[in-house]
Amino acid sequence: MPPIEDGSAIPKVELRRRAVEFSKRWEGKHSEKSEAQRFWIDFFSIFGLNERDLGTFEALAKRLSTGGDGYIDYLSPGELAVEHKSSGADLGAAMKQLFDYLTSLNSEVKPRLLVACDFGHFYWYDIVTQDEGRFDLEELSQNLDVFWWLAGHRRADDPVADETELNLKATDLMAKVHDAVLATGYDPHHLREWLTRILFCLFADDSEVWDRRGFENYLHLYSSPDGTDLGPRLALLFQVLNTPTDARPAGLDDDLATFTYINGDLFSDTPPLPMPICNAEIRTNLLAACRFDWSGISPAIFGSMFQNVMTASERRELGAHYTTEENILRTIKPLFLDDLVEELDAARSLPALKRLHDKLASLRFLDPACGCGNFLVVAYRELRQIETEILRRIAEKQGSTGQGAMDIAFLCKVTVGQFYGIELEEFPARIARTALYLMDHQENRKVSHEFGRYFARFPIPTSPHITMGNALRLDWNYQLAADECSFIMGNPPFIGSRMASPEQKEDQEEVWAGNKLQGKLDYVTNWYKMAAEYMGDRPIKAAFVSTNSISQGEQPAVLWSELWSHGMGIDFAYGTFAWTSEAKGKAAVHVVIVGFSSMPKPRTRPLWTFATPKSDPVLTEAKNISPYLADGPDVVVTSQQQPLVSGIPPMFFGSMPRDEGWLSNISPEEAADIRQRDPIAASYLRQLIGADEFINGKERWCLWLLGASPSDITSSPVLQQRLGEVRRFRQDSKAATTRAAANTPGLFVQLAQPSTRYLAVPGVSSEARRCVPMAFYEADVIASNALLTIPGATDELFGYLNSSMFTAWNRTVSGRLKSDCRISQEITYNNFPFPQAADAARKKVSDAATAVLDARAAHPESSLADLYNPVAMPPNLVRAHDELDAVVESVFAPRRKFATDADRLAVLLDDYQKLAAPLLASASARKKSTWRNNS
Repeated sequence: MPPIEDGSAIPKVELRRRAVEFSKRWEGKHSEKSEAQRFWIDFFSIFGLNERDLGTFEALAKRLSTGGDGYIDYLSPGELAVEHKSSGADLGAAMKQLFDYLTSLNSEVKPRLLVACDFGHFYWYDIVTQDEGRFDLEELSQNLDVFWWLAGHRRADDPVADETELNLKATDLMAKVHDAVLATGYDPHHLREWLTRILFCLFADDSEVWDRRGFENYLHLYSSPDGTDLGPRLALLFQVLNTPTDARPAGLDDDLATFTYINGDLFSDTPPLPMPICNAEIRTNLLAACRFDWSGISPAIFGSMFQNVMTASERRELGAHYTTEENILRTIKPLFLDDLVEELDAARSLPALKRLHDKLASLRFLDPACGCGNFLVVAYRELRQIETEILRRIAEKQGSTGQGAMDIAFLCKVTVGQFYGIELEEFPARIARTALYLMDHQENRKVSHEFGRYFARFPIPTSPHITMGNALRLDWNYQLAADECSFIMGNPPFIGSRMASPEQKEDQEEVWAGNKLQGKLDYVTNWYKMAAEYMGDRPIKAAFVSTNSISQGEQPAVLWSELWSHGMGIDFAYGTFAWTSEAKGKAAVHVVIVGFSSMPKPRTRPLWTFATPKSDPVLTEAKNISPYLADGPDVVVTSQQQPLVSGIPPMFFGSMPRDEGWLSNISPEEAADIRQRDPIAASYLRQLIGADEFINGKERWCLWLLGASPSDITSSPVLQQRLGEVRRFRQDSKAATTRAAANTPGLFVQLAQPSTRYLAVPGVSSEARRCVPMAFYEADVIASNALLTIPGATDELFGYLNSSMFTAWNRTVSGRLKSDCRISQEITYNNFPFPQAADAARKKVSDAATAVLDARAAHPESSLADLYNPVAMPPNLVRAHDELDAVVESVFAPRRKFATDADRLAVLLDDYQKLAAPLLASASARKKSTWRNNS
């Protein structure tokens, strides 16, 4: 992998200047033996390297033409081979000599660039592109594009990969190393610790922790191709990295002695880490990882790497979903970064800059579900970048902008010691610490480049505070005293209430002790409650990434009733969007981001919404952000057994068969057969609709035996056979209610069929549809429990329920099945604030609703799924819905224009608050507004 430009590469102008000086120094030199190595040592210095950074002189190789041994004058494995001759030598012959050596080299060692040189002339050949060229020594500065990669620039043919692509490539490389070692039987616990050390060495090899490519060269030079001695060689290296320079053995090999003393807990060997028994496959995969350039990879990749070496069952168990940097920034920018950037822009004087610098050093950050530390790592990077800009501006004001003018080791105050995390598992906790160390070093490199003075924190002077333990059973104050905490952030486990393990349910019962409704809550809400208790009235701000279920259905009422009791309010939020990860096996979930605190709120608060879960966010300035993450009052919709507005007809579930299909799943072909051979059974056939039949226009039949005479049943072979099967199925059930229903096998176990014309409503509908499609049926069409029914519904009621106003309400307060919309009888329908309107306005709604039904009827061959497909919706139906929306919106707010769902929700939540206030104030003094029924 070629190097990636990251701001630390030597500028090309400077490289050209150095090349010109090099050419002048070596003009007229001609002795191969006495000066060739000095020539190349000086050549590499143009690019800020020494020869040991890349490879070695006099590399042993065999010549294909003779079979004899020889030496390549300089070899950088996988990158560069040099054959150097005396002045005037035949460079074509020298190039052939290099090709003669290539076949004896392993594929992992074979270089890409071949160079023949005689001091005054260069001849190069690129094996990958098959390009070649010649130039004289004085033309070196004009031909540096051949060697840009030595200084960290891209080759002309290098593909420009985005960060996600690079991260995935790095992840796959490490997964191969992991799998190869695991296949030897090495203990998985030890493997994870071993792999953490390897990851550090790979980053360090490309980021000036020690001599560039020192780790790769050590593997090449000190381990055999069969890999059998790789384990001991690495164990010795880890020991060296954990030993101060002055405490290392006097006879230590020079190649090992050059490695930097790391300290910290990265290479601590108490108890000693057992060595894996390695082989050629492990060595090959490890060297392939070495050839990748890790300097351009954010240490936040560590989280995805960890997930790649976890089994699918472990992912489900821990709810371990690793957030991309984009989503981390969505969380931390409004939480604290945006404010700090504003303060930086406003800090124009030297005292103001110094005060802001001191503030940065005083901040403390806690991630109480830190996993591999992605949030902490990215937050630390952003904080260091602000600090670097502060130092630059201070230097300008002090007139000390010259290279090396500032004592940056003294002035850099932000450290990893300001970051705290709690993590349940040992391995991700180790990775979190490692990733923070590496991010610290990357930022130190950037500061060094900015001010022209090398700055590194090795040996490690301070450590991040990562505690291994169950955050729901710990007092967070023991990790970081609440009085010292500034910000809380993270993405606690994505585990639904029904998916929690027994241990996780015990955690939740402990956190929500005494709250009978806690069983309705997702696991993530435990962190919200504990954060609120920890924060109290202190100036601490928090933000969590969570599944969107916490802002829908019944959960907001339970969660926010608790958070409000601690004085919490929402500071900012992102509505539902599709969560993405850099890891394999990434979860298909939809999430929200909620920032909250007890601190005073500004006049407006940032709220980002998404037209679809995969679209770009749109920022609005909300007057207040409700628990449903919409611009609206602090009110929650609680379960209601009856419609909040009087006069509204009640909604019911359809009838539940629970019959293994013997009564309720009769195909058209089976129905035709019954009609032909059993007239008695045929008289009880009724059309049945469930969600699939309703939406997709399918045909299905059932036997509806309510009121059937016993003589009919006993004289019908079809009924006798089918009811016998229903009885057997119900008797074998584990559920007592189902077993009891075996005594009446001819009836559905729950009977709720309307006796009049009714409006059928699917319980779940695709979010992509403009509205939840609904339709009228007569009483002889049986509705299954997959539908909801509203007996006696009018066209006017149909108009309200198929409008953009109800759709906005439903998408906000209802629960979801993935991204699909659900309709809840007790939450959605019963609480909808149907308006009070004059007769003329009500007639307009009814007429507009009738127009929608007529527009549908013009397409009898199309199902509701076809009619409401976003790309296939007929123009006449689109127009009818547009007119319906305009009429309904004018009833809710005659003088207001609605541009977005956020506008609609602001009115709906306000109307709901007015209607529900008496209920919330006193259960005994319930008052309902009147909504007249025109039936």
